[in-house]
Amino acid sequence: MILQILNPLKRRKRISSWISFPVLQSMMVIIILSGCKSESIEETTSETPSEAMGTVFENPLEYSAGENPTTIESGDWNNDNRTDLMVLNPRKQSGTSSLVDGTLHQFLDNSSLSTKFPFSSTSLTPATTVWRQHLIAIDFNGDNLTDLATAEANLDQVKFLLNSSGSFTDNGTVSVGDVPIHLESLDIDKDNDTDLSVVNRGGNSISLLRNDNGSFTSLDNLSVGDTPLKNVSGDWDNDSDIDLAILASADNQIEIWTNNGSGSFTKESTQPSTTGSSPRDLISGDWNCDGYLDLATADFLGNSLSLYYGQSSGAFFSSPQTISIGKGPASIAAADFNNDSRMDFVIAHRFYFSTSSLSLLTGDIGILLSQSTLDSSNQVVYDAETRFASTLEVGGSPPADVLIRDVDNDSKLDLLLSLPFNKKLGILSGKNYSGTLDCS
Repeated sequence: MILQILNPLKRRKRISSWISFPVLQSMMVIIILSGCKSESIEETTSETPSEAMGTVFENPLEYSAGENPTTIESGDWNNDNRTDLMVLNPRKQSGTSSLVDGTLHQFLDNSSLSTKFPFSSTSLTPATTVWRQHLIAIDFNGDNLTDLATAEANLDQVKFLLNSSGSFTDNGTVSVGDVPIHLESLDIDKDNDTDLSVVNRGGNSISLLRNDNGSFTSLDNLSVGDTPLKNVSGDWDNDSDIDLAILASADNQIEIWTNNGSGSFTKESTQPSTTGSSPRDLISGDWNCDGYLDLATADFLGNSLSLYYGQSSGAFFSSPQTISIGKGPASIAAADFNNDSRMDFVIAHRFYFSTSSLSLLTGDIGILLSQSTLDSSNQVVYDAETRFASTLEVGGSPPADVLIRDVDNDSKLDLLLSLPFNKKLGILSGKNYSGTLDCS
Protein backbone atom coordinates (compact mmCIF):
# COMPACT_ATOMS: atom_id res chain seq x y z
CA MET A 1 0.00 0.00 0.00
CA ILE A 2 1.10 3.54 -0.70
CA LEU A 3 0.05 6.22 1.75
CA GLN A 4 0.05 9.67 0.19
CA ILE A 5 1.33 12.29 2.57
CA LEU A 6 1.31 16.06 2.17
CA ASN A 7 4.75 17.50 2.34
CA PRO A 8 4.99 20.78 4.28
CA LEU A 9 6.09 24.08 2.91
CA LYS A 10 9.80 24.58 3.09
CA ARG A 11 10.67 24.36 6.76
CA ARG A 12 11.25 27.64 8.56
CA LYS A 13 13.37 28.47 11.54
CA ARG A 14 10.38 28.67 13.84
CA ILE A 15 7.04 26.88 13.80
CA SER A 16 5.22 30.17 14.37
CA SER A 17 6.73 31.52 11.15
CA TRP A 18 5.45 28.80 8.88
CA ILE A 19 2.00 28.13 10.29
CA SER A 20 0.90 31.58 9.15
CA PHE A 21 1.58 30.79 5.50
CA PRO A 22 -1.40 29.69 3.39
CA VAL A 23 -1.49 26.17 2.05
CA LEU A 24 -0.14 25.96 -1.46
CA GLN A 25 -2.69 24.90 -4.05
CA SER A 26 -0.26 22.35 -5.39
CA MET A 27 1.64 20.58 -2.65
CA MET A 28 4.31 18.02 -3.27
CA VAL A 29 3.19 14.53 -2.31
CA ILE A 30 5.58 12.28 -0.45
CA ILE A 31 4.95 8.56 -0.81
CA ILE A 32 5.53 6.62 2.37
CA LEU A 33 5.01 2.87 2.47
CA SER A 34 2.78 1.59 5.19
CA GLY A 35 0.73 -1.44 6.00
CA CYS A 36 -2.32 0.72 6.45
CA LYS A 37 -5.13 1.19 3.99
CA SER A 38 -4.95 4.34 1.92
CA GLU A 39 -8.37 5.40 3.14
CA SER A 40 -7.36 5.11 6.81
CA ILE A 41 -8.06 8.16 8.94
CA GLU A 42 -4.92 9.83 10.25
CA GLU A 43 -4.66 11.48 13.64
CA THR A 44 -4.98 15.28 13.48
CA THR A 45 -4.01 17.71 16.20
CA SER A 46 -3.37 21.39 16.74
CA GLU A 47 -0.45 20.47 18.97
CA THR A 48 2.98 20.83 17.42
CA PRO A 49 5.47 17.94 17.65
CA SER A 50 7.86 18.01 20.58
CA GLU A 51 10.98 20.12 20.13
CA ALA A 52 12.64 18.86 23.33
CA MET A 53 16.24 17.74 22.85
CA GLY A 54 19.19 16.75 25.00
CA THR A 55 17.08 15.48 27.90
CA VAL A 56 16.64 11.70 27.83
CA PHE A 57 18.89 11.35 24.77
CA GLU A 58 21.52 13.51 23.10
CA ASN A 59 20.52 15.81 20.23
CA PRO A 60 19.65 13.91 17.04
CA LEU A 61 22.29 13.17 14.42
CA GLU A 62 21.29 12.17 10.88
CA TYR A 63 22.99 10.24 8.10
CA SER A 64 22.00 9.73 4.47
CA ALA A 65 20.11 6.47 4.00
CA GLY A 66 18.46 6.63 0.57
CA GLU A 67 15.32 8.11 -0.95
CA ASN A 68 12.77 6.61 1.44
CA PRO A 69 14.36 4.76 4.39
CA THR A 70 11.95 2.58 6.37
CA THR A 71 12.91 -0.79 7.91
CA ILE A 72 16.12 -0.88 9.99
CA GLU A 73 17.72 -4.32 10.49
CA SER A 74 20.87 -5.29 12.38
CA GLY A 75 23.31 -8.14 11.92
CA ASP A 76 27.00 -8.93 11.46
CA TRP A 77 27.29 -8.62 7.68
CA ASN A 78 31.08 -8.93 7.35
CA ASN A 79 31.65 -11.50 10.11
CA ASP A 80 33.88 -9.28 12.26
CA ASN A 81 31.86 -9.78 15.46
CA ARG A 82 30.57 -6.19 15.28
CA THR A 83 26.91 -5.26 14.83
CA ASP A 84 26.16 -3.67 11.46
CA LEU A 85 22.98 -2.11 10.08
CA MET A 86 20.87 -2.37 6.93
CA VAL A 87 18.21 0.18 5.95
CA LEU A 88 15.54 -0.59 3.36
CA ASN A 89 14.20 1.86 0.75
CA PRO A 90 10.96 0.37 -0.66
CA ARG A 91 10.03 3.11 -3.14
CA LYS A 92 11.22 6.57 -4.15
CA GLN A 93 9.58 9.86 -5.01
CA SER A 94 9.01 10.86 -8.62
CA GLY A 95 7.07 14.12 -8.86
CA THR A 96 3.71 13.51 -7.22
CA SER A 97 3.90 9.73 -7.52
CA SER A 98 6.40 7.03 -6.60
CA LEU A 99 8.56 4.45 -8.31
CA VAL A 100 9.71 1.07 -7.05
CA ASP A 101 13.23 1.13 -5.62
CA GLY A 102 14.44 -1.69 -3.34
CA THR A 103 17.84 -0.18 -2.54
CA LEU A 104 19.50 -1.35 0.66
CA HIS A 105 21.85 0.97 2.54
CA GLN A 106 24.47 -1.04 4.37
CA PHE A 107 26.21 0.47 7.41
CA LEU A 108 29.30 -1.44 8.55
CA ASP A 109 30.58 -0.87 12.09
CA ASN A 110 34.06 0.53 11.52
CA SER A 111 36.45 -0.13 14.42
CA SER A 112 38.71 2.72 13.28
CA LEU A 113 35.98 5.28 13.97
CA SER A 114 35.32 6.60 17.48
CA THR A 115 32.27 8.76 16.76
CA LYS A 116 28.74 8.44 18.09
CA PHE A 117 27.88 6.71 14.79
CA PRO A 118 30.95 4.58 13.93
CA PHE A 119 29.74 3.24 10.57
CA SER A 120 30.85 3.27 6.94
CA SER A 121 28.03 3.08 4.42
CA THR A 122 27.47 1.65 0.93
CA SER A 123 24.39 1.21 -1.26
CA LEU A 124 23.23 -2.19 -2.50
CA THR A 125 21.06 -1.58 -5.55
CA PRO A 126 18.98 -4.42 -7.05
CA ALA A 127 19.61 -5.33 -10.70
CA THR A 128 15.93 -4.55 -11.33
CA THR A 129 14.07 -2.08 -9.14
CA VAL A 130 11.45 -3.69 -6.94
CA TRP A 131 9.03 -2.80 -4.13
CA ARG A 132 10.73 -4.42 -1.14
CA GLN A 133 8.36 -3.70 1.73
CA HIS A 134 10.20 -5.52 4.54
CA LEU A 135 13.62 -6.88 5.37
CA ILE A 136 14.79 -9.50 7.85
CA ALA A 137 18.22 -10.84 8.83
CA ILE A 138 18.52 -14.64 9.04
CA ASP A 139 21.19 -17.31 8.59
CA PHE A 140 19.17 -19.53 6.27
CA ASN A 141 21.94 -21.92 5.18
CA GLY A 142 23.66 -22.52 8.51
CA ASP A 143 27.09 -21.13 7.57
CA ASN A 144 27.13 -18.69 10.51
CA LEU A 145 26.86 -15.69 8.17
CA THR A 146 23.85 -13.39 8.42
CA ASP A 147 21.82 -13.52 5.22
CA LEU A 148 18.80 -11.42 4.22
CA ALA A 149 15.24 -12.04 3.10
CA THR A 150 13.02 -9.32 1.63
CA ALA A 151 9.27 -9.18 0.99
CA GLU A 152 8.76 -8.07 -2.63
CA ALA A 153 5.25 -6.69 -2.41
CA ASN A 154 4.65 -5.94 -6.08
CA LEU A 155 5.80 -9.42 -7.18
CA ASP A 156 4.10 -11.44 -4.40
CA GLN A 157 7.31 -13.20 -3.48
CA VAL A 158 10.13 -13.42 -0.95
CA LYS A 159 13.66 -12.83 -2.20
CA PHE A 160 16.66 -14.46 -0.49
CA LEU A 161 20.07 -12.75 -0.49
CA LEU A 162 23.08 -14.92 0.39
CA ASN A 163 25.85 -13.26 2.40
CA SER A 164 29.53 -13.75 1.63
CA SER A 165 31.44 -11.55 4.12
CA GLY A 166 29.28 -8.52 3.43
CA SER A 167 28.62 -9.10 -0.27
CA PHE A 168 25.07 -10.26 -1.00
CA THR A 169 24.02 -12.34 -4.00
CA ASP A 170 20.63 -13.46 -5.30
CA ASN A 171 19.70 -16.85 -3.85
CA GLY A 172 16.27 -17.25 -5.43
CA THR A 173 12.65 -16.46 -4.62
CA VAL A 174 9.55 -18.20 -3.28
CA SER A 175 6.02 -17.17 -4.28
CA VAL A 176 3.70 -16.18 -1.43
CA GLY A 177 0.30 -14.48 -1.09
CA ASP A 178 -0.97 -11.13 -2.32
CA VAL A 179 1.12 -8.09 -1.27
CA PRO A 180 3.59 -9.52 1.27
CA ILE A 181 4.54 -6.78 3.75
CA HIS A 182 6.15 -8.40 6.80
CA LEU A 183 8.50 -11.31 7.56
CA GLU A 184 9.08 -13.20 10.81
CA SER A 185 11.74 -15.85 11.42
CA LEU A 186 10.97 -18.93 13.52
CA ASP A 187 11.66 -22.66 13.67
CA ILE A 188 8.28 -24.06 12.69
CA ASP A 189 9.10 -27.78 12.87
CA LYS A 190 11.96 -27.96 15.41
CA ASP A 191 14.59 -29.08 12.87
CA ASN A 192 16.97 -26.23 13.81
CA ASP A 193 16.53 -24.56 10.40
CA THR A 194 15.20 -20.99 10.36
CA ASP A 195 11.79 -20.91 8.70
CA LEU A 196 9.68 -17.88 7.76
CA SER A 197 6.14 -16.63 8.18
CA VAL A 198 4.98 -13.96 5.73
CA VAL A 199 2.14 -11.48 6.24
CA ASN A 200 0.18 -11.00 3.00
CA ARG A 201 -1.87 -7.85 3.43
CA GLY A 202 -3.72 -8.04 0.13
CA GLY A 203 -4.93 -11.60 0.65
CA ASN A 204 -5.51 -11.48 4.42
CA SER A 205 -3.25 -14.48 4.85
CA ILE A 206 -0.02 -15.80 6.33
CA SER A 207 2.34 -17.87 4.16
CA LEU A 208 4.50 -20.39 6.03
CA LEU A 209 7.82 -21.19 4.35
CA ARG A 210 9.80 -24.24 5.49
CA ASN A 211 13.59 -24.17 5.32
CA ASP A 212 15.33 -27.43 4.42
CA ASN A 213 19.08 -26.84 4.61
CA GLY A 214 18.82 -23.41 3.00
CA SER A 215 16.10 -24.19 0.46
CA PHE A 216 12.64 -22.75 1.15
CA THR A 217 9.31 -24.27 0.10
CA SER A 218 5.72 -23.31 0.82
CA LEU A 219 4.33 -25.26 3.79
CA ASP A 220 0.90 -23.76 4.44
CA ASN A 221 -1.28 -20.69 4.00
CA LEU A 222 -3.32 -19.41 6.96
CA SER A 223 -6.46 -17.35 6.37
CA VAL A 224 -6.52 -14.52 8.92
CA GLY A 225 -8.48 -11.38 9.77
CA ASP A 226 -8.86 -8.13 7.89
CA THR A 227 -5.71 -6.14 7.00
CA PRO A 228 -2.95 -8.13 8.71
CA LEU A 229 0.04 -5.86 9.26
CA LYS A 230 2.49 -7.87 11.33
CA ASN A 231 3.10 -11.20 13.05
CA VAL A 232 5.41 -12.16 15.91
CA SER A 233 6.42 -15.60 17.13
CA GLY A 234 6.70 -17.09 20.62
CA ASP A 235 5.65 -20.04 22.74
CA TRP A 236 2.28 -18.71 23.88
CA ASP A 237 0.96 -21.99 25.34
CA ASN A 238 4.22 -23.03 27.04
CA ASP A 239 4.56 -26.37 25.21
CA SER A 240 8.00 -25.66 23.70
CA ASP A 241 6.56 -25.18 20.18
CA ILE A 242 6.82 -21.80 18.43
CA ASP A 243 3.41 -20.19 17.89
CA LEU A 244 2.25 -17.04 16.09
CA ALA A 245 0.42 -13.86 17.04
CA ILE A 246 -1.03 -11.94 14.09
CA LEU A 247 -2.14 -8.31 14.12
CA ALA A 248 -5.39 -7.90 12.14
CA SER A 249 -5.57 -4.11 12.20
CA ALA A 250 -8.97 -3.53 10.59
CA ASP A 251 -10.52 -6.05 13.01
CA ASN A 252 -8.82 -4.33 15.98
CA GLN A 253 -7.52 -7.62 17.30
CA ILE A 254 -4.62 -10.03 17.69
CA GLU A 255 -5.11 -13.62 16.55
CA ILE A 256 -3.28 -16.36 18.48
CA TRP A 257 -2.28 -19.40 16.39
CA THR A 258 -0.70 -22.40 18.13
CA ASN A 259 1.72 -24.88 16.59
CA ASN A 260 1.38 -28.64 17.05
CA GLY A 261 5.15 -29.02 16.77
CA SER A 262 5.32 -30.12 13.15
CA GLY A 263 4.28 -26.83 11.58
CA SER A 264 0.50 -27.21 11.62
CA PHE A 265 -1.16 -24.14 13.13
CA THR A 266 -4.60 -23.74 14.71
CA LYS A 267 -6.32 -20.48 15.59
CA GLU A 268 -6.86 -20.68 19.35
CA SER A 269 -8.14 -17.26 20.38
CA THR A 270 -8.37 -13.57 19.59
CA GLN A 271 -7.26 -10.72 21.81
CA PRO A 272 -9.48 -7.72 21.07
CA SER A 273 -8.29 -4.16 21.39
CA THR A 274 -10.47 -1.11 21.86
CA THR A 275 -13.00 -0.71 19.04
CA GLY A 276 -11.69 1.68 16.43
CA SER A 277 -8.19 1.84 17.91
CA SER A 278 -6.58 0.74 14.61
CA PRO A 279 -3.45 -0.95 16.02
CA ARG A 280 -0.48 -0.44 13.68
CA ASP A 281 2.40 -2.28 15.38
CA LEU A 282 2.79 -5.48 17.38
CA ILE A 283 5.82 -6.62 19.40
CA SER A 284 6.49 -9.35 21.94
CA GLY A 285 8.61 -9.49 25.09
CA ASP A 286 8.37 -10.10 28.83
CA TRP A 287 7.13 -6.74 30.14
CA ASN A 288 6.92 -7.68 33.83
CA CYS A 289 9.83 -10.16 33.69
CA ASP A 290 7.80 -13.06 35.09
CA GLY A 291 9.04 -15.62 32.54
CA TYR A 292 5.95 -15.51 30.30
CA LEU A 293 5.95 -13.83 26.91
CA ASP A 294 3.69 -10.80 26.57
CA LEU A 295 2.43 -8.72 23.63
CA ALA A 296 2.08 -4.99 22.98
CA THR A 297 0.28 -2.99 20.30
CA ALA A 298 0.57 0.62 19.19
CA ASP A 299 -3.06 1.76 18.95
CA PHE A 300 -2.82 4.43 16.28
CA LEU A 301 -6.31 5.95 16.51
CA GLY A 302 -6.70 5.07 20.18
CA ASN A 303 -3.62 7.11 21.12
CA SER A 304 -2.62 4.33 23.45
CA LEU A 305 -0.30 1.43 24.10
CA SER A 306 -2.02 -1.88 24.92
CA LEU A 307 -0.14 -4.55 26.88
CA TYR A 308 -1.28 -8.19 26.91
CA TYR A 309 0.35 -10.24 29.65
CA GLY A 310 1.07 -13.94 29.07
CA GLN A 311 -0.49 -16.41 31.46
CA SER A 312 0.57 -19.81 32.74
CA SER A 313 -2.77 -21.29 31.62
CA GLY A 314 -1.92 -21.60 27.91
CA ALA A 315 -2.53 -19.60 24.77
CA PHE A 316 -4.46 -16.82 26.43
CA PHE A 317 -3.47 -13.39 27.59
CA SER A 318 -4.79 -10.98 30.15
CA SER A 319 -7.28 -8.31 29.19
CA PRO A 320 -5.21 -5.45 27.78
CA GLN A 321 -3.63 -2.90 30.05
CA THR A 322 -4.28 0.28 28.06
CA ILE A 323 -1.93 3.22 28.64
CA SER A 324 -2.75 6.64 27.22
CA ILE A 325 0.07 8.21 25.23
CA GLY A 326 0.48 10.91 22.57
CA LYS A 327 -1.21 11.21 19.18
CA GLY A 328 -0.69 8.65 16.46
CA PRO A 329 1.56 5.91 17.91
CA ALA A 330 2.71 4.01 14.81
CA SER A 331 5.81 2.03 15.79
CA ILE A 332 7.13 0.73 19.12
CA ALA A 333 10.23 -0.89 20.58
CA ALA A 334 11.05 -2.11 24.10
CA ALA A 335 14.06 -2.28 26.43
CA ASP A 336 14.80 -1.91 30.15
CA PHE A 337 16.30 1.58 30.10
CA ASN A 338 16.23 2.25 33.85
CA ASN A 339 17.43 -1.20 35.03
CA ASP A 340 14.44 -2.00 37.22
CA SER A 341 13.69 -5.44 35.70
CA ARG A 342 10.61 -4.03 33.98
CA MET A 343 10.45 -3.27 30.26
CA ASP A 344 10.11 0.30 29.02
CA PHE A 345 8.80 1.44 25.62
CA VAL A 346 9.88 3.84 22.90
CA ILE A 347 7.04 5.09 20.70
CA ALA A 348 7.28 6.68 17.26
CA HIS A 349 4.37 9.10 16.75
CA ARG A 350 2.90 10.12 13.40
CA PHE A 351 0.12 12.70 13.11
CA TYR A 352 -1.15 15.68 11.14
CA PHE A 353 -0.44 19.05 12.67
CA SER A 354 -3.33 21.11 11.35
CA THR A 355 -4.39 24.74 11.38
CA SER A 356 -6.89 26.67 9.25
CA SER A 357 -4.16 27.27 6.69
CA LEU A 358 -1.80 24.30 6.94
CA SER A 359 -1.84 20.53 7.12
CA LEU A 360 1.50 18.92 7.91
CA LEU A 361 2.23 15.24 8.47
CA THR A 362 4.84 15.17 11.18
CA GLY A 363 5.81 13.27 14.30
CA ASP A 364 8.11 12.82 17.26
CA ILE A 365 9.32 10.21 19.76
CA GLY A 366 8.14 9.25 23.24
CA ILE A 367 9.53 7.07 26.03
CA LEU A 368 7.39 5.29 28.60
CA LEU A 369 9.42 4.36 31.69
CA SER A 370 8.34 1.71 34.14
CA GLN A 371 8.22 1.97 37.88
CA SER A 372 9.76 -0.76 40.00
CA THR A 373 6.39 -1.89 41.38
CA LEU A 374 3.62 -4.06 39.92
CA ASP A 375 -0.08 -3.53 40.49
CA SER A 376 -2.43 -6.10 42.03
CA SER A 377 -2.82 -7.82 38.63
CA ASN A 378 0.95 -8.24 38.24
CA GLN A 379 1.00 -5.54 35.59
CA VAL A 380 3.73 -2.93 35.29
CA VAL A 381 3.02 0.60 36.53
CA TYR A 382 4.31 3.28 34.15
CA ASP A 383 5.13 6.96 34.48
CA ALA A 384 3.58 9.41 32.03
CA GLU A 385 5.13 9.41 28.56
CA THR A 386 7.99 11.83 27.94
CA ARG A 387 8.07 13.25 24.39
CA PHE A 388 11.07 14.60 22.50
CA ALA A 389 12.08 15.60 18.97
CA SER A 390 12.95 12.94 16.40
CA THR A 391 15.00 15.35 14.28
CA LEU A 392 16.75 18.71 14.25
CA GLU A 393 14.34 19.79 11.49
CA VAL A 394 11.89 22.42 12.68
CA GLY A 395 8.39 21.04 12.28
CA GLY A 396 9.38 17.51 13.26
CA SER A 397 9.49 14.35 11.20
CA PRO A 398 7.52 11.05 11.52
CA PRO A 399 9.83 8.08 12.15
CA ALA A 400 8.99 4.93 10.18
CA ASP A 401 10.96 2.48 12.32
CA VAL A 402 12.70 2.41 15.70
CA LEU A 403 15.62 0.20 16.73
CA ILE A 404 17.20 0.22 20.21
CA ARG A 405 20.93 -0.60 20.37
CA ASP A 406 24.14 0.51 22.09
CA VAL A 407 25.51 1.87 18.83
CA ASP A 408 28.71 3.50 20.12
CA ASN A 409 29.56 0.87 22.76
CA ASP A 410 29.39 3.29 25.70
CA SER A 411 27.04 1.01 27.70
CA LYS A 412 24.11 3.38 27.13
CA LEU A 413 21.12 2.47 25.00
CA ASP A 414 20.71 4.54 21.84
CA LEU A 415 17.81 5.00 19.43
CA LEU A 416 18.03 4.49 15.67
CA LEU A 417 15.20 6.07 13.66
CA SER A 418 14.40 5.83 9.97
CA LEU A 419 13.19 9.24 8.76
CA PRO A 420 11.66 8.98 5.26
CA PHE A 421 10.89 12.71 4.95
CA ASN A 422 14.49 13.58 5.75
CA LYS A 423 15.91 10.69 3.67
CA LYS A 424 18.06 9.94 6.71
CA LEU A 425 18.87 7.42 9.39
CA GLY A 426 18.72 9.25 12.70
CA ILE A 427 20.51 8.39 15.93
CA LEU A 428 19.69 9.67 19.38
CA SER A 429 22.60 8.64 21.58
CA GLY A 430 21.83 7.52 25.10
CA LYS A 431 22.38 10.08 27.85
CA ASN A 432 20.72 9.00 31.09
CA TYR A 433 20.24 5.25 30.92
CA SER A 434 22.64 2.31 30.66
CA GLY A 435 19.95 -0.36 30.62
CA THR A 436 19.51 -3.72 28.91
CA LEU A 437 17.57 -4.93 25.88
CA ASP A 438 15.64 -7.57 27.83
CA CYS A 439 14.99 -8.92 31.32
CA SER A 440 18.54 -10.22 31.86
